[in-house]
Amino acid sequence: MTRYYILRLFNRERDIFALAGQSLEQAVGDRENDILNRLESLAPSELAALEMIVRLHRSLSNRGEEDTYQSLYLKSLEEKLWRILGMNFPAESPPGVSGEQVLPVEGRPSLTVAQALEHLNRVSELAQKYLGNVIVANYWRGSRPSTGWLADFVVTDNGYITYHGSLAARKTVVNPNQQQQLETWLVSFVDQCRHILPLFRHDLQKARLSGSSLEPESGITAVVDKP
Repeated sequence: MTRYYILRLFNRERDIFALAGQSLEQAVGDRENDILNRLESLAPSELAALEMIVRLHRSLSNRGEEDTYQSLYLKSLEEKLWRILGMNFPAESPPGVSGEQVLPVEGRPSLTVAQALEHLNRVSELAQKYLGNVIVANYWRGSRPSTGWLADFVVTDNGYITYHGSLAARKTVVNPNQQQQLETWLVSFVDQCRHILPLFRHDLQKARLSGSSLEPESGITAVVDKP
């Protein structure tokens, strides 16, 4: 399903990827084979992150008519997807959105580990009100992706996340790949909570917390439950 969905996204923009001197059909065929080869060469952690992106993208796309925020978030997910695959995806503004509103990855505000921790722990505090410290701590530990960098994040017994990297959290800037790992962890944790709290995403939205993004300017949940 992940492979099919990625190829469908690629074919939607296939004219963008056409190479000079090639027919569109030839360019599409070469690129599809390239994508499949890239998928097969991904590490398990990268494939897990890719599957999470596809899941979020499908959920957003199935909501019907897009608003400005949704269009921006979909585009952001697509950029992350192509980045994991090692492909350069040209930045385009969603319909009705000026180019100035769509910041390239390099132009977005830098996210520090301290900012990421603040968001994760605010989500954790909300979950603790309903589930208690022990269950929340177990959910964080059980949902953490198996990537080396995330080993620097320690879940305490009272359900909070601390950072034990070589530099202070406020001085450590998160790169795009690391941010994706943290967001994958966040989404997995929220999904765990929803097994007991079906309306947990709605609670996050009311608290103006995102259940899927760590962007500094993010204020609401990007993915909401279907009625």
